[in-house]
Amino acid sequence: MDDPTDIIGRDRQGEIPWPFSIFYDRYVNRYLVNWFRRIAEDIDAKVGSGAVLDVGTGPSRLPMEIAKRSPRLRVVGIDISKGMIDVANDNARKSGLADRVEFRIGSAYQTGFPDRSYDLVVSTGLVHHLVHPVEAFNEIHRVLMNGGEAWMYDGRKDATVEDLEETFSKLRMTERDLPLPPWVIKRIWPCAHVGYKTEVYTSGKIRRAIEGSPFRSHRVITEGAYVKIVLEKT
Repeated sequence: MDDPTDIIGRDRQGEIPWPFSIFYDRYVNRYLVNWFRRIAEDIDAKVGSGAVLDVGTGPSRLPMEIAKRSPRLRVVGIDISKGMIDVANDNARKSGLADRVEFRIGSAYQTGFPDRSYDLVVSTGLVHHLVHPVEAFNEIHRVLMNGGEAWMYDGRKDATVEDLEETFSKLRMTERDLPLPPWVIKRIWPCAHVGYKTEVYTSGKIRRAIEGSPFRSHRVITEGAYVKIVLEKT
């Protein structure tokens, strides 16, 4: 097995440094906010109180949406990029949520938290970046409380035009909400670095990684252009 320190070192090669973290935040804030709001609503319905960890939090948009809806939840976000954590803290201050959310440098392979710290772990667009998914799933299992869940969202590279249209509709995204005209997105989606083909999650290396981890119960749910992997710690 790889040394955890080596894994984290390689993981950091993909971090987004300042000032690119600022430009990334502007992209996320404009084009993905409706998705984050939808996820935050689902979390509020599932977890009324306790603690939630967002792994690969980026500029903090999802944790802030969670905090707005769930005042009894402690919300923490981690990211390998110091530039992203700086942007996240700045966004939280500007939104008046600095006392409701916390951000730290951390990796999916080594979060830095004690065993059984969180009721729910969430990630968006992280899974297809994991070079060592088994190690990441092991760490997520470790920090989850017994009975807790991890919700890991990732794009589907083989999503059809109909899947994309379904996602636009469910998220109430109009053409002005999108970075490019819909027809362009539909054309380039199969070539974009948004995730794996669905079979990778259901029967390929991600499925095998989950089966090689301590998780004994999981589901892969197809939701339009993305998948939601639910990992249950029993």
